[in-house]
Amino acid sequence: MKKYILSLAAVLAFGLTACDPVEDFTENTAANFTGDQIDATLVQENGDNLVKVTVHTPGTAQISNGKQTIKANYADLIMREMGANTVYITMLNAAGEIVEKQYPVTVTQMTHPLPVLEQIVWQGEATGGSWSGTLRFCVGKTNEGILPWLPDDTYDWMVGKKMSLDISAADPGATLRVTTGWWSLNLTGDNDIPIIDPPCKIQFTFTKEFADRCKEQHLLFTGNGNFTITKFYYEL
Repeated sequence: MKKYILSLAAVLAFGLTACDPVEDFTENTAANFTGDQIDATLVQENGDNLVKVTVHTPGTAQISNGKQTIKANYADLIMREMGANTVYITMLNAAGEIVEKQYPVTVTQMTHPLPVLEQIVWQGEATGGSWSGTLRFCVGKTNEGILPWLPDDTYDWMVGKKMSLDISAADPGATLRVTTGWWSLNLTGDNDIPIIDPPCKIQFTFTKEFADRCKEQHLLFTGNGNFTITKFYYEL
């Protein structure tokens, strides 16, 4: 069984965990320091989800809200959750050690819109539909499908996130649904594909049942009429 780890979308500099560096640090010639010695100023007005972060410690910093990471010593960071949040500042000291400091932040109002973050699972061009089962995802742990098999803990991580498909072309009146096995269980109903100005987007919420099914058997993107998928990804 060949397994894949979801690749990071480079244009978003996105990481699954805040402590993992997502870009190379530039060389830091400052003295050694620990994470606790990172000097930074955070400005947040009235519990807003915008936090202005300035890092004063010499060297290149990575500023993160746990999902989006910005390589800079200053960033307007949009927090993505109400209530308790964390700002992570990661740096490279002179000894070549990656050190991190965490700042707790409480959000009481979501004034600023959240940037859309995408994690791309697959990109290309694949045609399916007409109940053909051509577009198979996580196929029987044999990697026979168009889309990759992923580790079990990755499916658990996907639960609650938006599973999205970009569709570049479709037959008139085409629909799309997600089923398991050879159409043994419908995980979604039929979704109309409104090709007005391609590509259009079909989106589902990835549920616990999706995750459990993916661990044991394949999913099919199938439907009435043919359609062409160009990207399969998650919006966070």
